[in-house]
Amino acid sequence: MGLFSKKPKTPEYDPADCEAKKKRLREIFNEAVEDGDSYEVLYACMYSSKFEEGFIFDTNTTTFCFYVMGYRRSDFRIVLIQVDSALEHHSEAVFLDMDSIVNVSYDPKIRKACLEYRKDYGRFGELLDIGGTSSKTMYGPKNIHQPEEKERFLDFLEAFRARLEQKGYKLDKWKR
Repeated sequence: MGLFSKKPKTPEYDPADCEAKKKRLREIFNEAVEDGDSYEVLYACMYSSKFEEGFIFDTNTTTFCFYVMGYRRSDFRIVLIQVDSALEHHSEAVFLDMDSIVNVSYDPKIRKACLEYRKDYGRFGELLDIGGTSSKTMYGPKNIHQPEEKERFLDFLEAFRARLEQKGYKLDKWKR
C-alpha cells in the first residue's frame, strides 16, 4: 500500500447481535404474515429528504422508514412490514402490487433496489436500501449484516426482470 492509498473498509458488526436481530426480523414477519415461513426475509430501509426554503432559514428534513421485507419467488410477491428502530413494534403487512411494476433496477454503489410502478399508478415506486447496517449506524437497527440475503434478493429481482422482459417492458440497465 502506498502512502495515500486507503484500505477498503469492512463493515463492523457483532455477529451474535446480528443473528439475534435476524431471528427477530423473522419473528416479526411471521407475526404479520399468515404463511410467513414460505417467504425469504431481509432488512430494508427507505428514506426521503425534503428541502424547504424559508424566509429566515432553510430546512432539510430526512425521514427514515425501516422494513422487514419478505419475498417469494414462486409467485413473485413482496411484502413490507414497517418496524421501529428497536425492532419492538411493527405495522401490518403491505403487499406490493407486483402487476403494476414495470421496471426493476439496482445501483450497487448506494445499495438501492428500485421497483418502479406504471405511470398511472399514482406513486413512483419503492426505492429500498438493502445493504444492511453496521455497529456504528446512526439511525435504525444496528448490526444487521446480510450479504447472503442481499444476493438472494438480487437473484429474485433478476428473475422478476426476466418476467417483465417477456411481457415486453423496456427495462433500465442492470448492474450488480
